Amino acid sequence: MSAAGIGTGTGTGARAGLVLAWLAGAPARAAAPPPADPDAPLLEIRVEDARDTGPDPQATSASVTVIPVDDRLPASATVATAVDTAAGVAVQSNGGLGDWSAVSIRGSTLRQVQVCIDGIPLNPDGASAVNLSELPLWAFRRVEVYRGNAPPALQAAPIGGVVDLRTGEGAVPAAVGLTAAGGSFGTVRGGATGAAPIAVKGLPGDVLMFADLFSTAGDFPHFDDSATRYNLLDDGFTTRANNDKRQLSGHGRLRLGRDRLRLTLLESLLDREEGLPGHTARPTRAARLATRRSLSVAQLDATGAATTGTVRAWALLRREQLSDPQGEIGLGQQQTEDRFATLGALATGSWLAHPAVVPALTASVRGDRYTPRSSPSPGQRLSTAASLSATVRLWDDRLTLSPVVQALHLADRRFGTDSQLTTLNPRAGLLLRPWHALALKANVGRTLRPPDFTELFGDRGAVIGNPDLDPERGLHWDVGARLATPPEAPVQASLELGHFWSATTGLIVLVQNAQRTMVPLNLDDAWVQGIESAATVSLPWLDSTTTLTRTTSVNLSTRPQFANNQLPRVPGLEAHQQTSLVWRDTVRLGHSYSHTSGNHWDRTNFYEAPPRRIHGAFLRVSPGGWWPELNADVHNLFDRRTEVVDRNPLDPSDPGRSVQPITDFVGYPLAGRTVVLTLRWQHRWAPEG
Repeated sequence: MSAAGIGTGTGTGARAGLVLAWLAGAPARAAAPPPADPDAPLLEIRVEDARDTGPDPQATSASVTVIPVDDRLPASATVATAVDTAAGVAVQSNGGLGDWSAVSIRGSTLRQVQVCIDGIPLNPDGASAVNLSELPLWAFRRVEVYRGNAPPALQAAPIGGVVDLRTGEGAVPAAVGLTAAGGSFGTVRGGATGAAPIAVKGLPGDVLMFADLFSTAGDFPHFDDSATRYNLLDDGFTTRANNDKRQLSGHGRLRLGRDRLRLTLLESLLDREEGLPGHTARPTRAARLATRRSLSVAQLDATGAATTGTVRAWALLRREQLSDPQGEIGLGQQQTEDRFATLGALATGSWLAHPAVVPALTASVRGDRYTPRSSPSPGQRLSTAASLSATVRLWDDRLTLSPVVQALHLADRRFGTDSQLTTLNPRAGLLLRPWHALALKANVGRTLRPPDFTELFGDRGAVIGNPDLDPERGLHWDVGARLATPPEAPVQASLELGHFWSATTGLIVLVQNAQRTMVPLNLDDAWVQGIESAATVSLPWLDSTTTLTRTTSVNLSTRPQFANNQLPRVPGLEAHQQTSLVWRDTVRLGHSYSHTSGNHWDRTNFYEAPPRRIHGAFLRVSPGGWWPELNADVHNLFDRRTEVVDRNPLDPSDPGRSVQPITDFVGYPLAGRTVVLTLRWQHRWAPEG
């Protein structure tokens, strides 16, 4: 059975499969599912454990994509590959399986996207670019991608958007699962899951456990031009060195209580050690990075006749140890240790004040602490925020207004220097549904992202800080339409089309210098606009998703060498297509295709990553019963590792062409054909009675 099918019966082919998506979780909360009839009320407040599919894109003004973690995805899918299927999204990575990867939304920088686990930010206020490869996809039930305005309860107003990894709110059956995988370049993976309903002193509840072990040598062959574009004699293929990864992650959740009052305790752990392989032309041999992370959450949810409320507290601890004994990636030999700590609390509540008006209030406080080994005193930040929002439904619920006013105050103490910042970030959304099948949307909002401590003072070897950075400030809007078939239709299909625009002042961008060291700098101004589209079709024997995003980005710097250039690492065209065929809920055969146009690494637009056109395929065989499920996945099916590009992109009169490796983030090569075989076994006990 697919992860989504376990709790809801949704998803093609409810059959035996690994229950990895049930491994951490969130408490049940109030839900108001949209009816098929647009004239029916949408304001009933009740708890529905059976409904666990996330926000309905048809019933919210937000531009949101909900990606179920189920059998429509390849067994070797990751958070990065899943998020990459959403419109308006571009994923940047360091190459092979398990390598560092991060997400950009609508041309944003990587730090401008907030990544959350059940609403808990892993990078509050854009405190870092979250490495998506640290997050095992199958520990989650679905992925919600908000492009632009995010729900007020997340207390987030990032310039790019929010990726929220959800672990599920539905009832939990007793289940146990195992997975084992092996593949190219010394890749192995193993996982175990367990779930069971429990009762403590008469209180019903459930417990969920998840563990995942991943390891890879990462020694794939790649093309190396020795950084001499004009000399073809030293070109050739070499083996990627110092690219091994070892990662152990786990989640545990205990949930107690009934529908009206529920307590949830969640713990998420990560231990990761890896080599830092460096640029294609400047590989490393000894640079290493060790990361340890702990996320602890306690949450209480209450639901009344006309009110709902949530109180949450969390602690996020992270330690990063960089070892560069030979000075291969930075400014010399380094042995650093950085510690990050966040303590936060949030309270949110809503009230059914009137059949057409539901106001809500959210307040949060958070303390951040950054302690590098090189400094005797830590950097500290105190963040307090309050959001007043409302949902106003008019015209027989066909028109919905969603105004939000967020006040944010930041108090920083940066190694002896104090600073404070207070700002208002208003935003609003509009949803118009002339009939249930058609949703017309519009959103507008102001955003702000302060520079984080690593941008100001950090030292990551290849990336060093800049203490003179100013906050990023932004304004964005989007309009769009979504047409979808009703839930009871035999064919489930949707078509979405939208236009987005954003302007940012003081944009912080990592810029590469001549030594290929990355330094964060404020660009004067920048704007981004584009068109995004998505189409889905689901039949008993077919699932298909197609997305296309066209983005135009402009650097508004007054410096002539940067003026009107494309922003670094913002591709002009992103396309993704995935189709799978299903036979008798036993065999699923799928194909994927992604296209990313060429994009630049630097503000001068001289260093350019070649375009990427990557195919993939996967096969899943599910015999049923006690038999395990067999999966075979192939990444980069046609083994594309090079592209022919212009020799000098700044000189259109130069007719010369050169062969370049297909690379991604700052020149890291992508792996060639990669095969992964996975066995998954799961057993679920039917509930008593």
